[in-house]
Amino acid sequence: MNIVYCHGVMAPDKDWNNKEYNPNRKWRDWLQFVVEAQHDVIMQMPKFPHAHPLIMRYDEWEKIMDFQDINPDTVLIGGSAGGGFVLKYFANHPNLRVKQVILVAPWCDAENVQPLGFYKDIDFDSNILSRTKDGMDILFSNDDSAYILSSVKKITQNLPGIRVHEVSGRGHFVGPEIPELLPIIKF
Repeated sequence: MNIVYCHGVMAPDKDWNNKEYNPNRKWRDWLQFVVEAQHDVIMQMPKFPHAHPLIMRYDEWEKIMDFQDINPDTVLIGGSAGGGFVLKYFANHPNLRVKQVILVAPWCDAENVQPLGFYKDIDFDSNILSRTKDGMDILFSNDDSAYILSSVKKITQNLPGIRVHEVSGRGHFVGPEIPELLPIIKF
């Protein structure tokens, strides 16, 4: 088994010129440590270009994702904008089979504010659930932003078979750990 983790984007109010930005920091590093040390699982964390909601381009992210080791024993995990990306990428690759898909506080632009159409035309065909061995899960906190909550609603309405894990008081999961995530992963 392996995990491919797809990061989100920098918040629009952050300084894009900040060269210190690292989309793989915080809980992603904790998750990598736990799964690799305790479960002997390799976790890939590709870094996607233009990780800003106003300039992100699906084709650029897709090219990088195509180079990842994704197979029937892979768990795809997407956080925030990476969650929407994982959903679209998986839907756009109908021959792809994976172990599990987990969306953490996913953003899929339910309001259509991303100017380049990154999430346009996501195929919410419920058959994508059948291409997973252990199903699809969505983890979110009910006090996250309106953008995330509307995305969660859009996803759950269009994929009625997705398992929903709602927590309270965690916002956008910006802390150093997400212990709620570990029991969701089907090791």
